[in-house]
Amino acid sequence: MPPNKVCHYMMLPSERPSVFLLGVSMDLLVISSNGASGDYPGCTDVAYSKAIQDGVDFIDCPVQMTMDGTPICLSSINLIDSTTVAQSEFSNLTTTIPQIMPGSGIFSFNLSWSEIKTLTPIISSPQSQYKLFRNPRSKNAGTFLTLSEFLTIASNASSLQGVLISIENAPFLLEQGFAVTNAVLDALSKAGYGNKTDQKVMIQSSSSSVLMKFKSQTNYDLVYKVDEDIGGAQSSTIDDIKSFASAVVISKDSVFPENSAFITSATNVVPRLKAANLSVYVQTFSNEFTSQAWDFFSDPTVEINSFHLGGGINGVITDFPKTSNRYRRNRCLNRGNQIPGYMSPVQPGSLYGLITAPYLPPAEAPNPFLTEADVNEPPLPPVAAKAPSTSRNGTALAPTSPNGQPKVAAAAIMQLLTVFLAISLLF
Repeated sequence: MPPNKVCHYMMLPSERPSVFLLGVSMDLLVISSNGASGDYPGCTDVAYSKAIQDGVDFIDCPVQMTMDGTPICLSSINLIDSTTVAQSEFSNLTTTIPQIMPGSGIFSFNLSWSEIKTLTPIISSPQSQYKLFRNPRSKNAGTFLTLSEFLTIASNASSLQGVLISIENAPFLLEQGFAVTNAVLDALSKAGYGNKTDQKVMIQSSSSSVLMKFKSQTNYDLVYKVDEDIGGAQSSTIDDIKSFASAVVISKDSVFPENSAFITSATNVVPRLKAANLSVYVQTFSNEFTSQAWDFFSDPTVEINSFHLGGGINGVITDFPKTSNRYRRNRCLNRGNQIPGYMSPVQPGSLYGLITAPYLPPAEAPNPFLTEADVNEPPLPPVAAKAPSTSRNGTALAPTSPNGQPKVAAAAIMQLLTVFLAISLLF
């Protein structure tokens, strides 16, 4: 058989249940989760470079604000999750903020950008409870980036389709004097994304009020993140989402519900969202076998294939972009009805149905439906006045303008004017 006719084998079993959803598009977007955070600490220069090298379509920046009003890329507003701050001189800054998260943390807005730059990144290991730790050789590699630095990296990568900017906790930050939405708009404008045509900008948030603000001021693609597992969505809720977003991010469990790591069924969430012309992106796809349901035979490629061909999703959000990019380059995907049997997706519930009654796991309550009350929010509050910040050594930090960026203090300007006036009187 000529090389261009070869269909690469995907390490799937030779026998596979029949496809349960036909006619899906072969287009599959690959979106990073904090860059290639499976290989390097998330949201660092090396993680983003690796994601671009691995063929990602969109690199993402979860925006957090620093004490001096600098928007930066960090996977969590809680620095303990991704840095060595708990072992640093700032470990005494632990506080509890119920509006953000249960328990205590050390938050990005309690440190200046110069202070955060001194912290060492830590690679995430979401499967550490199974003693699976990611890339120990590079577990502290890389440096963190401001949003502007991130946009520079993206702008210089011709292979990218664009960037995804994620904004969370905006109402709380605005009440504390941090204008996160304005800071993002300002950084995008200065990076040339207001006029850029070769790369797209996607703004993602679980807050409809954030997306409504961007809708009123920009033409960026808006992505609504559903931050819980759902079993369905009301028609009125889908209509609401469609009024301010063009895409939705949902969890894997919202497509194929699991019970004790067995897939029990398939929901109609994806078909109904797509019927409303909403693109559907699913998170988070990883390489560790413990992150996949038993139905996928401990193979991340089988999992991606089943969500793509079986679930009909439009894109994957992954911390291992190389795996997803390798999958979608498989020549078998372009053969229409002639796709070989070993590439047929897993049939939901088929493995669960083989469990004899005495060994069935306890039944679980179905995931809730997404309602209008879950989506509708009041407009964002105005930016609260913010007192001048003080660094840890007691020196005053530069005040911030309404967009969160440092500005020249009026007092300094007045001092300069006084000096010039005195000199002119002398002559």
